[in-house]
Amino acid sequence: MYFTAVAATLVTLAASASAACLEQAPSAIGFPINFDITPERSDAVSFQIPPNSVGPCTLVAKFPAGYPITSTGSDLVNVAAVDGPAPGALVGALRFRAGTTVVVNSFACRDVMSYELSIAQGDGEVKFSEIQGAGLFMDVGDC
Repeated sequence: MYFTAVAATLVTLAASASAACLEQAPSAIGFPINFDITPERSDAVSFQIPPNSVGPCTLVAKFPAGYPITSTGSDLVNVAAVDGPAPGALVGALRFRAGTTVVVNSFACRDVMSYELSIAQGDGEVKFSEIQGAGLFMDVGDC
């Protein structure tokens, strides 16, 4: 009886731990990560996903109100997969705006998840710095 109760408790704890949400920042040597996306210059972002992570893995852009983002001209940004099951596939598009949280797309989690950011069309530029709490993140798990 005691063993059954302990086993049930461990299963419940394991299930709640696997369903937890992790906000994973991009892989980088240091912060801030400065993004400057133009038609001539795309930018890339990669995420190291912890082993045995339970998905989904959701790419999210989060910026607090008043956060400095510079946008000029055509500022729609395409997000394309660099790796995974469909390298080069367009997985989303967004405009970076302060005071918003935008879900780009959700995916099955992999060890490394990388994306290219490029101006969708026309002439434009988008600049921002990734810091703690502002920028692109991978939400891992049930967030």
